[in-house]
Amino acid sequence: MTLRITTNANKYCLREPAHRYWQGERCVYYFALDLQTLDGLLPQRMDDHIVKDANRQLTQSHARDIQNYLRDRNDWLLGAMLLGISQKAVEFESYEDENGQRNINFGELRILANLRNTMQVFDGQHRRRAIGDLLREISDDKENADISRDSLLQAAVPIALYEEEDLRSLQTMFTDASKTKRIEASTVVRFDQRNAFNLAAMHLSENSRLFGGRLEMERTTVAAGGRSLLSINQLAADLKALDVGIDGRVSRERNSDHMQNLDELYQRCLTWADDFLPTARNEYADLSIGAIDDSDIPTLRRHSLAFSATFIRILAGCYHQWVNRVSDVWEPLADYVRKADLTPRSGYGSLLVDAGVMAPGDSSPVGRRQEMQGAINYIVQEARKAA
Repeated sequence: MTLRITTNANKYCLREPAHRYWQGERCVYYFALDLQTLDGLLPQRMDDHIVKDANRQLTQSHARDIQNYLRDRNDWLLGAMLLGISQKAVEFESYEDENGQRNINFGELRILANLRNTMQVFDGQHRRRAIGDLLREISDDKENADISRDSLLQAAVPIALYEEEDLRSLQTMFTDASKTKRIEASTVVRFDQRNAFNLAAMHLSENSRLFGGRLEMERTTVAAGGRSLLSINQLAADLKALDVGIDGRVSRERNSDHMQNLDELYQRCLTWADDFLPTARNEYADLSIGAIDDSDIPTLRRHSLAFSATFIRILAGCYHQWVNRVSDVWEPLADYVRKADLTPRSGYGSLLVDAGVMAPGDSSPVGRRQEMQGAINYIVQEARKAA
């Protein structure tokens, strides 16, 4: 339990059980603080001197995303915040064991009140800002304040406090702490089961005749010689385009609705994958029935743009726009796409060149959102005319 001393007669602003250890020659204290104590220990605003020099610029939207995450989930997870402090500002009294021997690694950490301002956040400023803003938000929410505050007052975040106050050292430590490898998008899709489209992509990987066994599960893109149609994260993005369009955003409310009706979402995605796509292109139909072997995909990729990840994304956007603005009957759209020329390095008269997403003679379409949306509009418009 955190022991806070607030009277002027005491010299400590914090007394906390801690684990002391060393990284190189630098001493580190590891402990946990409940959110309210953390909010009171560090300055209220995260755009002042404690982070301005030792950190990158604070991004308000990122802090708000963390704030929303903490508010909306009862199973949230935050990593340790990394702080630096002057060696003169801390005292550490080791605990005694049953034999009266001092343990140099475990004891009580004490931060001197008159030197607390030497403390600087070099990794975790957005988490700190989000926590402070969230506590103030729930204090203003009279209707839900009791429930929100009760759960948050029981929560804590880990703190790693380094004995370091030199600005240049803290800046270097920030870059070192930021070298942790970013989680690949494919891993996020496979592991994050709170996103309905991640779950839908995984469902198709197991149940789709077209995509089952033909998805790259580790890499974020398919290698030129790969036998997969798409990576799992590309498929998840396609399914989002299928639901809200290429420029749409899936709100928390919409995702929540899908999570409560996953079977309906799965069926809609399977209809697109196993009914619409094989009807729209013979390449997909042949893959679905096994007339094309997966080992042929790398060679076929050089001869047909149907194997382009960008083109499959465009077809997801076309399907969304058609069924939401034109008709529930998607066969006329599929019929138009099936007859189109998708030969790479073609000129005018080939589908993607005429749609503006490829220049004549190019071997692959442009994956920028603006060009893809223009191609979607063109294909849907021309399919309506043909119908």
